[in-house]
Amino acid sequence: MPIVEVAISVPLHKTFDYQCDQEVAVGARVKVPFGAKKVIGIALANKDKSSFNKLKSVEMVLDETAILDKPILDFLFWAAKYYHHPIGEVLLAAMPKNLRIGKPAIIKKMIGLPVKTSKPDFEITQEQSLAIDTILKKRDTYHGFLLHGVTGSGKTEVYLRITQEVLNQGKQVLVLVPEIGLTPQMISRFERRLKTRVVAIHSQLNETQKLDAYLMAKNTEAGVVLGTRSAIFAPMPNLGLIIIDEEHDGSFKQQSSFRYSARDLSFIRAKQTNIPLILGTATPALETLKNAMDNKLTRLTLANRAGGVMMPKVSLIDMRSNSENGHSALSKLLIEKMQQHLSKGKQVMLFINRRGYAPVFFCTECAWKSECSHCNASMIYHRHVNRLKCHHCGDEKMPEQSCPDCGEQSLEVYGYGTERLEETLSSYFSEMPIIRIDRDTTRRKKALAEHLEKINSGEPCIIVGTQMLAKGHDFSNLAMVGILDVDGGFLSTNFRATEYLAQLLIQVSGRAGRTGNQGEVVIQTRYPDHPMFHYVLSNRYTQFASGLLKQRKSAMMPPFSHQALLCANAKNKQNAEDFLREVAGLLKSINMDGVEIWGPVTNSIEKKADYYYFNLYLQSNDRAALHRMLATFNQHVDTIKLKNKVRWYLDVDPID
Repeated sequence: MPIVEVAISVPLHKTFDYQCDQEVAVGARVKVPFGAKKVIGIALANKDKSSFNKLKSVEMVLDETAILDKPILDFLFWAAKYYHHPIGEVLLAAMPKNLRIGKPAIIKKMIGLPVKTSKPDFEITQEQSLAIDTILKKRDTYHGFLLHGVTGSGKTEVYLRITQEVLNQGKQVLVLVPEIGLTPQMISRFERRLKTRVVAIHSQLNETQKLDAYLMAKNTEAGVVLGTRSAIFAPMPNLGLIIIDEEHDGSFKQQSSFRYSARDLSFIRAKQTNIPLILGTATPALETLKNAMDNKLTRLTLANRAGGVMMPKVSLIDMRSNSENGHSALSKLLIEKMQQHLSKGKQVMLFINRRGYAPVFFCTECAWKSECSHCNASMIYHRHVNRLKCHHCGDEKMPEQSCPDCGEQSLEVYGYGTERLEETLSSYFSEMPIIRIDRDTTRRKKALAEHLEKINSGEPCIIVGTQMLAKGHDFSNLAMVGILDVDGGFLSTNFRATEYLAQLLIQVSGRAGRTGNQGEVVIQTRYPDHPMFHYVLSNRYTQFASGLLKQRKSAMMPPFSHQALLCANAKNKQNAEDFLREVAGLLKSINMDGVEIWGPVTNSIEKKADYYYFNLYLQSNDRAALHRMLATFNQHVDTIKLKNKVRWYLDVDPID
C-alpha cells in the first residue's frame, strides 16, 4: 500500500508516515489519527517504504490539489530551518484557522472589483519619479530597495504607481503594513486607484473572511494582498513584487510560538520568486541601513515632502523648570501652543505611550505600592472602570480603600496614562472634543475606524493616543503634535532602546503639518541635553543612526553580530534556571568556535503570570556557526533531564 509522509502541528522536529489507499497531492491536507485524536496534517511526499513497521492509515484526504504549492512549501521549509522551529507547526501556522481545522477550501464571498477608480490629479516629484523608474528597471529580477523617504514624502504614491505597472504585467503584489490600524487606510488608497481586487489579511477579520482572502490570493483573483505580518505566507502564484511599509517596525516580528520576522522573510520570498522587494520607511532599522551600506539593498531617497510642504518645526520643553506643579504631565508652554493651533480650527495630537489612568497606585505615608500578585510588575489604575489591572497577565482587582501595610487611608495615584491625560485636558479645553485612541478604546470591532473617521473629517479636536497613532497615518488638518513622557527610553536595559526612541519620535513628529502650513512638534523631556535630540530636532536620522552603528560595531552587537535567545520559564524558579544551566553545559560541549554563551540571567520582568523567566543568550559574528550550534542543540535537547518541567522557546534574531 502507498505511504504518505505527513507534517503535523506538534512540537517535534519530525514528520510521520501513514498508509494511504491513494496517492495524495504534495501540499494537500489529510485527516490522520495521532495518539487518541484525529488531526489535520499536510502531505509532503508519497513513498514506497517506511522505516516504521506498524503504520496507521490516513482517514481522509481533504484536498484533491495542493493547498500549499511548491514555491510556498520551499519558502516555509526555509523558514522552519532558519528559525529552528518544527516543520508541522510552521506549515499549519501559515494557513488560516478554517483550513487548519479541516473546513473545505471554498470561497464563501468573493470580493468585487472596485466600483470606480480615479487617477491622481497631481504631478509626482522628481525624487519620486527617479525611485519609480529605478525600481521598475528591476521588475523581472530579484533586487532589494530601501525607499528612505521623510514622513509625508509620498512613499505610498511610489508604491501605487509601481504596483499598477506590475499589475499591468498580469502579476500580483504583496503589501505588508505593521499595524491593523493602518490596513483600512491603505486598502482604501489602493482600491481608489487600482482596478483589481484588493484583499486584506489581518487578525481582526473573522475566520471566513481570512479564508476567503487566502483563497483569492491563491487562485489569483486578488491582484493585491495587503496585510500584517502573517500575510507574508499568503500563497500568490503570480507574485511580482513585495512591499514592506514602515519596515523598521517591531510589529513585523512574531513574539509567540513560531517567532519569525516577516521583514526578514520577505528577502527570502523575493529571492526565491526572483522579484523586486521594496522596504519603505522614514527611519530605517540599523540592520536595513547596514544592508544598504553593504550594497545588499539599493537606497533611494525622498528627502522632501510631497507638494512642497515643509517639515515640521521641532522644539523641546525642559520639564525640570516648566512643569506646572511637581508632577503635572502638561507644561504651561505646551497648553499655550495647543490653544493657538486649536483657535485656528486645527487639530492637535498628544502622544503618551501608556494606557490606563495612572501607572502607580501608592500610599503617601509608608510608600506601599500596588503590585500584581502574579507578576513582578505594578498594577495600573484604570479609572473609568475603577480597577487596578496588570498589563502583563491581565489580572485585575478593585483598588484598596486603605493601605494594606500601614492601614492609613492615604492612597493616591502617580504618573499619567492616556485616560488621565484625557481627563486633565478636558479641564483645560472643556468645549473641545477629545478623541482617545489606545487598546482600551479600540477593543470594539469598528471602534478604531470610527475614531479615524472623526479625525479625518478635519473638525478641530484633540487626539490623545499611544503607539497605535505613531505610524503611517495621514491626518490632513493636524497642525501640532505634543510628545510626553519619552524619558523612559533613555533608561531602558535594551541596547536597541535609543534606536527605537529616535524612530518613534520622528514617526510621531511626522504626523504634523502634512498638508498646507508648516506643522509644529513639541517634545517634553527632563533630558533636553541628550545628544539624540540634536539629530531629531534637525531631522537628521541617518547621521544619528550612523553614530549608533559605529557604537554597535565597536561593541560587536547586532547588526554586526547575530544573536539567538533561549528562554525558559517555570512555576518553580529553580527549575527554569537549572534547565538553562544544563542547556549552557550542553552548548559548551558542542564546542563551536566563535559562539559566545551568556547566562542564564533573569528576564527584565522576572515573574509573569506566576511563571519565572530566565534567558540564555548566544551570539556570534559567524551566522552559520550559530545556526550549526542551534541545530545540534535541537538534536540533543531530549537528553536534558529538566526538559519536561519547564516551558522553553528559541528566538532567532530576537528584538527585545
